[in-house]
Amino acid sequence: MPHDATCSTFGDQMTAVTPPCPIPKIRIRTSIDKNSVTIRIADNGLGMSEKVQKHLFDPFFTTKPVGKGTGMGLSISYQIVVKKHSGKLECISAPGEGAEFAIVIPLK
Repeated sequence: MPHDATCSTFGDQMTAVTPPCPIPKIRIRTSIDKNSVTIRIADNGLGMSEKVQKHLFDPFFTTKPVGKGTGMGLSISYQIVVKKHSGKLECISAPGEGAEFAIVIPLK
């Protein structure tokens, strides 16, 4: 469910000036075929811009303030999935639309 960054999860829902945020949700789906296993992890969060998506798997990339994050989590995940297991790791997202990460691991 799309929403914007100005929604509110606090206060009186009847008198709030900002619209209420949807209930945060994470969906995990798995599938298997004769060649691979796919794991999809999606949320209904704020999503991200194409500019941010282009750098998600870069070492040390973070959207957090200086000193608040190392930016290594997705870079390490990419190395494990893609380099070590010859799989695929991708992110599908748009502002206001949440995000979905797809992990595909070959069976052979």
